Amino acid sequence: MIYECHGHIILDGVSYEGAVARHKSGVDDGFVRQNLSICAKHGVSFYRDGGDKHGVSIYAKGIAGEYGIDYRTPGYIIHKKGHYGSMFGRAFEDMTDYRALIAEAIQLGADFIKTTASSLLDFAHGGSVTGLSLTAQELREMANIAHGEGLAVMVHANGTENIKRAAESGADSIEHGYYMDSSALRIMAQTGCVWVPTCVTAANLIGSGKYDDGVLHRIFEGHKAALIEASRNGVPIACGSDAGAINVMQGKGTLDELDILKSLGIDPTRGNNMIDAVFKRIS
Repeated sequence: MIYECHGHIILDGVSYEGAVARHKSGVDDGFVRQNLSICAKHGVSFYRDGGDKHGVSIYAKGIAGEYGIDYRTPGYIIHKKGHYGSMFGRAFEDMTDYRALIAEAIQLGADFIKTTASSLLDFAHGGSVTGLSLTAQELREMANIAHGEGLAVMVHANGTENIKRAAESGADSIEHGYYMDSSALRIMAQTGCVWVPTCVTAANLIGSGKYDDGVLHRIFEGHKAALIEASRNGVPIACGSDAGAINVMQGKGTLDELDILKSLGIDPTRGNNMIDAVFKRIS
């Protein structure tokens, strides 16, 4: 089986704005079916979406079985107001808001919860991590509430301190995880938190002319070194490409990600039983 453990079926790998615009007046059935068909043709049989605020991933979940795909989604990102996540999610100001958004996501058919502990990498400015971060107390309370509803917690996090806080606070998976260091990897290994590294979000930009290749190579090489250390130290690693992100095409992006992991001696296809166990709360 080929697992895509972090994708966005709403996107096309070319233009975020253009892809999202297709669905602002309602889900574009043809577009969703096209993306599911492409994934199926590339052998993808499991697709874990990162969510969106236009109902596209929830819609896709309802028809993915027609394409032989086991499809999971959080519905939308639940992010703190003023923090990263608005492009795909809904904001909360306090834990009462957060609980209400979880309840609504469950009603919609969410399989797990996704939140954000940091923002994006700014490739145009040396790959710095932008945006605000959540505190350990906030993350711990958010994880406890979600777990109390029987839902796993998927956390977008870059920067070693953000990653450590999320993993220590009960995150079931860390998405992206750029600038992971040894101290963060030790916590990941101790807690069993899964790393979904989305290597191709940097690798597939190299040579595109969009950003400085020197910056992209530095980030990519650092990511690969951390993955090798993670594998040696027992950190669970899952294949997720951020499918639909710029230069990460549906289906092909998953295979690109898998190729990178295998080149590092990591074959997550051998660990699907382990991944199923870790994600048992999102079945």
